[in-house]
Amino acid sequence: MGGLVFLALLAFGLVLFSPLIDFARHRRRLSQVERFRVRTPTATASPADRSLAQAALAVSAKVVAARGMEARIADRLDRAGLRMGVSAWPLLRGFTVVMLAAVLVALIGPLFGVALGVVPGWFGPGIFLRARIDRRQQKFAAQLPDALQLVIGSLRSGFSLAQAIDAMAREAAEPVAGEFSRALSETRLGVDLEDALARVAQRMRSKDLAWAVVAIRVQREVGGNLAEVLSTTVGTMRERQALRRHVRALAAEGKLSAYILIALPIVVALVLMLTRPGYLAPLVHSAVGVGMLLVGAGLMVLGTFWMARIVKVEV
Repeated sequence: MGGLVFLALLAFGLVLFSPLIDFARHRRRLSQVERFRVRTPTATASPADRSLAQAALAVSAKVVAARGMEARIADRLDRAGLRMGVSAWPLLRGFTVVMLAAVLVALIGPLFGVALGVVPGWFGPGIFLRARIDRRQQKFAAQLPDALQLVIGSLRSGFSLAQAIDAMAREAAEPVAGEFSRALSETRLGVDLEDALARVAQRMRSKDLAWAVVAIRVQREVGGNLAEVLSTTVGTMRERQALRRHVRALAAEGKLSAYILIALPIVVALVLMLTRPGYLAPLVHSAVGVGMLLVGAGLMVLGTFWMARIVKVEV
């Protein structure tokens, strides 16, 4: 019975969200293959599916607008590089809650299933989005020195700064290519190049790029060799990255210990739920057990926050 519930909810979610999410990168790759294939009629979503998705989007858009969260959600989705509408994000979180709660209800019963499914199901997508933003920003920071080195080479060849950035954006990988191409698109709409680059630095939380923008502004005002100025800036970036990697290696042991200590109680509890459910029954069927469970969960949250602050080293 639980398996049928899971499959039904999964099918409903696929029907609901398939028109909402734009997998841009995969579609670009498929479009390159489609050019060399004979066109055949393809199946499209039925009008009923489209109307269901549009109705859900409309309700979600009203809720987001009423709570004033549209700008914040759009900014986070943009920084994560997700091609998803603002109104689709709350729907995805709600669907995750329903799916996880249904699976846990089928596995461990309604009381524990709902309690353990709602909170992780709602906050899980937020954690995923935050992790994706951090990973994208780290990838941008790692690619930035090499990208600026390409810009320096183009400047020494006689290109202007805008031409050098355009040439670099054509050769670089994501997310550097997309962010700098976006900055160039803003310049075509009348925005100064330095301001467009400063927006990229702010969006990607890149102090290194912000310093490079300051160097470009200073060079514009006082003159000098921009290629040499950027070369010095790139050298500083590489030294900072080497220091970050060294600190990350030194803190790796502490982070691993923190991950094990945080995961151990959760894993043991899940194993006992699956193998010996009666062993944990007093924690649910008695007031003292429920109180102990709440105190333990609070201490786990406090300990997780404490260890996360300890092992986090700013460079």
